[in-house]
Amino acid sequence: MHQKSLTTLEFPKIIERLAAETSFSASRELALSLLPSDDPAEVTRRLALTTEARRLTEDRPELGVRGARDVRPNVARAMRGATLQPAELLDVLTTLRSSAQVSRLMRRVGEAYPRLAALLIDMPERQALIGRIETCVGEDGNVLDSASPDLRRIRVDLRTAQHRLQERLGTLVGEFRSSLQEELITTRGGRYVLPVRADAKGQVKGIVHDQSGSGATVFIEPLVVVEMNNRLRQLEMDEQREVERILRELSDAVAAEAPYVTLAVELLADLDLQLAKARYAGELRAGEPTIGASGQLRLRQARHPLLKGRVVPIDFWLGGETRMVIVTGPNTGGKTVALKTVGLLCLMAQAGLHIPAEDGAEIPIYESIFADIGDEQSIEQSLSTFSSHMSRIIEILNLADDRCLVLLDELGAGTDPTEGAALAQAILTWLDARHVATVATTHYSELKVYAHEHPGVVNASVDFDVETLSPTYHLSIGLPGRSNALAIAARLGLPEEVLSRARDFVGSTGVEMENLLHGLQAERKGAADERYRLSMERAEAEHQRATIERERAELAEERVRILNDARAQARREVESLQRELAQVRTQLKGGKLTDEKLAALRAQVNTLDGKTSPLPSPGRTRRARPDEVAEGPLQLGDTVLVTTLGQQGELVGLADGAGRVEVQLGGLKMRVPAEKVQRLSKRQARAHETQQALKLPERPAEEAPGVTLDLRGWRVEDALDEVDTYLNDAALYGMGEVRILHGKGTGALRQAIRQQLGKSPLVKSFASAANNDGGDGVTIVTMR
Repeated sequence: MHQKSLTTLEFPKIIERLAAETSFSASRELALSLLPSDDPAEVTRRLALTTEARRLTEDRPELGVRGARDVRPNVARAMRGATLQPAELLDVLTTLRSSAQVSRLMRRVGEAYPRLAALLIDMPERQALIGRIETCVGEDGNVLDSASPDLRRIRVDLRTAQHRLQERLGTLVGEFRSSLQEELITTRGGRYVLPVRADAKGQVKGIVHDQSGSGATVFIEPLVVVEMNNRLRQLEMDEQREVERILRELSDAVAAEAPYVTLAVELLADLDLQLAKARYAGELRAGEPTIGASGQLRLRQARHPLLKGRVVPIDFWLGGETRMVIVTGPNTGGKTVALKTVGLLCLMAQAGLHIPAEDGAEIPIYESIFADIGDEQSIEQSLSTFSSHMSRIIEILNLADDRCLVLLDELGAGTDPTEGAALAQAILTWLDARHVATVATTHYSELKVYAHEHPGVVNASVDFDVETLSPTYHLSIGLPGRSNALAIAARLGLPEEVLSRARDFVGSTGVEMENLLHGLQAERKGAADERYRLSMERAEAEHQRATIERERAELAEERVRILNDARAQARREVESLQRELAQVRTQLKGGKLTDEKLAALRAQVNTLDGKTSPLPSPGRTRRARPDEVAEGPLQLGDTVLVTTLGQQGELVGLADGAGRVEVQLGGLKMRVPAEKVQRLSKRQARAHETQQALKLPERPAEEAPGVTLDLRGWRVEDALDEVDTYLNDAALYGMGEVRILHGKGTGALRQAIRQQLGKSPLVKSFASAANNDGGDGVTIVTMR
């Protein structure tokens, strides 16, 4: 990548923000050294790692590299024979503990995060070294008694000798109380002494070790405790030698494990970098772009990641038939920001960072991105603004080819307008001839005409509100910008005489162009208003259709209720006749009725009984034969046959983008491929009405849906459709319990899914998973 252009596009500021999200120095170094790659496979791998890391931080927020330190310098010193101090050994210990924790976790969840698992597959777990350091060094940085039997014995002897010495000195304090400056025991040169007044030093026999600054106090080691002091001092030196020996052994152990400790630091740093990328992506509300081999650059609702406050997003595309975009518009209107946004987001994507844009962003791989942006002067080289720009553009022209992206701000500015416009057209023609993807900003009307007349070159503009005299920062592709100079001057109150003279100087062609642009913008606004009106009318029509469908269903239910009430009355009459028939049988046994009269009564009962079958409710399913299919296109409300189930239901939804229609089968609503649904005529449907309940056919077990539906990262609308389909499939296969994995995030996806579950007739109950099974990030669903 062109280093000067990286700075121009502020990529180092992005890297600084990323580095601020890291946890320790080794990962910070990795972040600061991160550069865009021009290898599509590497860019894809980096982006996939960031995506997995975002999911991992949602599912396992406790994961991190807390406690890890960059101990590579200490390990290198140990390999050269240096003795590491307890604090340095503790850094090694916490780093190895972190690596062991990460390794254990990835063994449990690695299947869900294959790229991260592959990244950390060699993560070392040096339990022997961990245990050895833990045995020898305490959390406070002291060498423990448990480090060796000799150290334990020496310290026991040391504490005993200290206690005896202090007891003896306590007795001497009482004996020499009148000779002491203070009744206390102190130390000088590592030996215990008494503070004796200078005028009474002859009364205490012993060795003078020191005296106070005033000379009024001398510090005397009484002769009776010299041997005890010697013993104590000897034990202290024995302890120090043993501690040094232990530290030396531990340092040698670290040196022996140096390759593994170094690898642990490097892998932890790499993991922490991925987690930092995930955290930064969350902060930006960014998403993973698609790396397109087609060379298409498509951005929707893209935002500059360094801007604060209310940021106006832009839509942008480049590539395919469009090789060059020329952006025009007023100063401070957002042209330069749009230019930087395009370049910076491409650099971020190629570095493996998610970009602040809506889903569906597509980024090509550029071998280099060149940018000439800003009004810098080269003082060292005594170059003007124009010369500085031209020097940079000449460098770009010498390096750029069809694998590069070139960004040029205010092309041709800083010199005579006529010559500047001509020079700008020549530069653009040179780049276009070499198929270099280019985005340029300009004020020159000549370049608007250039874009209009050259295939593959597209005009774009940043909008300006003449009424408020303020830019909107909105980028419009396909329409050149107006200069607005005369309109702004008129709004500000410039006399009409001056304006008229200015229009004369501009000439009829310039005025006609401005009027044409004004007309085009008005037409575009009118088209947008018309689209809005049509969308409102469409929404109203949908509302009315839903109302009609609801009223139709209510009428159908009322019809069924009336008919069923009538048939219930008929059944009561049948039951009355059956009771009479029983009496007739009794009479027959007594010989009072003839066989002919009994047969007539039976026929009457059977006739009434056949008329008392209750009607099914609207949408009640029935089984139909495949040969009962009618010809004709499918329409909402049709009675249809689902051939894979052999069941009859009502068509309640036409084909979606995946070619699936929605069918109501009794209390079950499901989506099935349109080719699996056949329309039944009304006659055929009436001829085969039945009370038979829905029976699901046997289906191969290998086609059954998994017990877990993973919806992390889905848009709410798409996720709800997927939940609907998944519940249908789960019900078809008789699954009793399923899991919906939606992650925690902001909670919006979880709330929407649970609202849908609460309305589903297929769901008996649902609840969050246990804390060790995902908690609020997973919903456990019990099917009816």
